[in-house]
Amino acid sequence: MSYPIPQPPQPAAVSQPPPLPRPKRGPKILRACAVIGGWTVVAGLLAFSGAVAVTWLTQKEARSAVVRGKTLEAPIAQAHSLKTLPGDEEKPEPEKAASTTKTAKEAPKSKLVVAKNKKDSSTKEGIDLAKSKPVIPPLPTPPKEAPEVPALAAWPRSVALKNTPEVRIVTEDPSKDEYIYHTEHFEFCCDAPIGPDAVRHFARVFEATWMLNCQLPLDLRPAPETMRKWFRARILSTDEAYLATGAPVGSGGFYSRSDKTIYVPISNLGMSVVAGKRVQVDRSVESNETLIHEITHQMMSRWLPRMPVWYSEGAAEYTGIADFVHGRFFLSGMEVRLKNALRKRGAVVHDGKVAYPMISIAELLAIQHQEWGAALAGEDAGQNYTSALLLTYFLYHLDGDKKASNVIAWLRDIEKGTPTDDALRTHLLAGRKVAKLESDLREAYRKIGIELVMQQRGGAVFEE
Repeated sequence: MSYPIPQPPQPAAVSQPPPLPRPKRGPKILRACAVIGGWTVVAGLLAFSGAVAVTWLTQKEARSAVVRGKTLEAPIAQAHSLKTLPGDEEKPEPEKAASTTKTAKEAPKSKLVVAKNKKDSSTKEGIDLAKSKPVIPPLPTPPKEAPEVPALAAWPRSVALKNTPEVRIVTEDPSKDEYIYHTEHFEFCCDAPIGPDAVRHFARVFEATWMLNCQLPLDLRPAPETMRKWFRARILSTDEAYLATGAPVGSGGFYSRSDKTIYVPISNLGMSVVAGKRVQVDRSVESNETLIHEITHQMMSRWLPRMPVWYSEGAAEYTGIADFVHGRFFLSGMEVRLKNALRKRGAVVHDGKVAYPMISIAELLAIQHQEWGAALAGEDAGQNYTSALLLTYFLYHLDGDKKASNVIAWLRDIEKGTPTDDALRTHLLAGRKVAKLESDLREAYRKIGIELVMQQRGGAVFEE
């Protein structure tokens, strides 16, 4: 008997969920297109900006090339015609610029070099920059704040200290023979215990000379050398110690440019050290021309590297001959002081007039520091100093408007970095030949009773 095989139960049919509705593609496509379009616009703008920038830079470089080309054309043309460097030559009229030249006898040798390229059939012209005029930086200037004592607008009749200088002891060390004292603007380093009272005795001439150089309308703005707060002076207790510093024999003091210090023997300050301990005052230091001369060099320390030697010495000689009494400089009687100085230096007095043999202006303007130093031990030294004084006094009080305006303009130009001789031609010669300057000088002195006999010593002459 057969039985039917039972079948497993069949699972119930699972109902399928209804299909989800298809999303609409329209909005997404639009958003994607908008994003793509936006970035396309940005990329286009960037590309356009880059093209504009490249075009601008290219045009700028082209303009610069034109300017450089025009700047170099004149020196190259001058090299062919043996003209001087730009700025030294006389400027021709525009319509004659192409044809105007100077002969070799009229113009100094050019410092420009024209080079030819042998590998190229065409001539290539260039400038040897190593031999062209160097770019001179402006003078180092004191801090930008207003000067402690500003220059006066007009030449003063007198300049004076208000009070006796205060002296402060910094160091008194017998074991090192080191004695240092400070006044407001000076540091005095001594090798003996001079003491505040003795320092006060001679500090007045130092501080008053500082004041004078501040207030002259030359606007020199004296400032201590770099990294110093005070001007430094070294006072030596014996003449032997003074000479051991390398001081010139027979000198009463000197300013060393190398270590920026004035060296003075105490004997030249009207004092002496007794038994190495006590200071004895022998005479007044009020009329010490040499000391005032050397202090003035120190006041002009930042100018000295640029100054021609005739002016640095002439300016120091000028302050040196001024009347100085009890801390006050008197400048109203400088003409009398000048004549007295000439008499002391060998001038001949005849019929009330003072006659002196002065170096020709062409040679005086050309004297260099080495030549001046070499003459210190010879017969020309006195004539050098006096000639420098005469030229400086003339430029201060007898030339032009008699207010030193040409000298002041000259100094301001040098301050900006203009070569000294170029500024001299512009402001001191002021359109004159050197011979005319000499003629004007002699005539101006003749009017005040000083006859100058110009002497030529066969030295170099100033190039006009």
